[in-house]
Amino acid sequence: MRIIVMITLLLCANYISTAQYDPGAINYGLTLAKIIGKEQELAIGGRIEYAFNCSTTFIGEYNRSFAIKVEKEYEGFNEFALGVNLILFNWYPTTITAGMGYIGNDSNIFKSIEDEAFLGFRTGDFNHGAQIKIRALHQIITPLHVYAELNIKSLGRRYDTLLIGFNYDFEAR
Repeated sequence: MRIIVMITLLLCANYISTAQYDPGAINYGLTLAKIIGKEQELAIGGRIEYAFNCSTTFIGEYNRSFAIKVEKEYEGFNEFALGVNLILFNWYPTTITAGMGYIGNDSNIFKSIEDEAFLGFRTGDFNHGAQIKIRALHQIITPLHVYAELNIKSLGRRYDTLLIGFNYDFEAR
């Protein structure tokens, strides 16, 4: 009897863990990020997500950092990322995903902290590295998702971010 219950639970878990987005869906989103390494620094950005299948999502994103209440001169930076997220757990309408990808930015500060980076290098004025992300995604209505995401970046703790945002699928019915 226990084996039948375990097999049933495994089949149900497999069924419910395959529904992040509809296959082929393209979602557009906006984000607000708190940059963990600097107290007065935030970022705002946009992203596009492509759901290759029900459990794999490819993500492209852009963020622009800015400071609030800065007494000395501050130069923000642009950040670009490409990555992939996979479902870790799904209990509809909430999904937990994790992923990894490429991260690049034009921050001037990286030059002075490059030796502290786990995996990072510069080409000209552009910095390159990797990131690991974990995200909690919640579907409010069919085309609209909200999420919170933590990004750990190999360029150093100065660039790690905590994001909140939403995604919208304009083609969903």
